Amino acid sequence: MKELQRKQRTRRIIYSVPVLIILSIVTFFLARGAVRVMNKAEESKALSRDLAQKATVLVLREQELEEGVSRLKTQEGIKGEIRGRFSVTEEGEYVAVVVDERSASSSTDASSVPWYKRFWAVIMGNK
Repeated sequence: MKELQRKQRTRRIIYSVPVLIILSIVTFFLARGAVRVMNKAEESKALSRDLAQKATVLVLREQELEEGVSRLKTQEGIKGEIRGRFSVTEEGEYVAVVVDERSASSSTDASSVPWYKRFWAVIMGNK
């Protein structure tokens, strides 16, 4: 009988309102911590993916730069770079410049006429 009374007293204490409130608060904080950890794990995965992509881009850039350096180690590469940057030629070479024909601009062009004259021409029906 005493055993049964002791069990009932323990159940009454465990299922009492203050104990349930305390357990609910503890559960809330534990769940909140778990959610924060999961969010940080997702952020870490995203950052890891971004860093992996950046590393790939940097490796490709390094390869391009190494190719450029190896090209510049040759005499032809140096000459080509100088020609490209400074528009120079060697002795005995000639440069041909191709120029497109452009229409001659006139002073009666619509853009050179002030806006109020164009407006007046539209009102008067001259245009």
